[in-house]
Amino acid sequence: MPDSSTQTRATCYGEGVASSDLSACPDCAGMGTLPSGLVLTEWRLRQLEQIYATQGGEPGQDVMWLATEVRRAHHALLQILAASQDADDSDAIASKIRFLANDVLGMYPPKPV
Repeated sequence: MPDSSTQTRATCYGEGVASSDLSACPDCAGMGTLPSGLVLTEWRLRQLEQIYATQGGEPGQDVMWLATEVRRAHHALLQILAASQDADDSDAIASKIRFLANDVLGMYPPKPV
């Protein structure tokens, strides 16, 4: 999967401006490149919460619960990634944990082998 920080959007072609009304591009918030995966996930969670908050009922409650669980999982992975970075680079288990947590979070670009 390509690094989101280097991807440009077809909406603004990397310029950060929507061509239809010369306002900030809604996909990249005017930056010209996509934000990190964590930011994109948070944006999508907020969109889903807004959509389902008005509906109420059991589906709305389920989406709110699911959004909370995704945020908790991301927070836990960030803590795991931070803790694994305190270990020596020679520690194979810590290196594997760093790789797996970063693979999900996309905090750092993968190093070529």
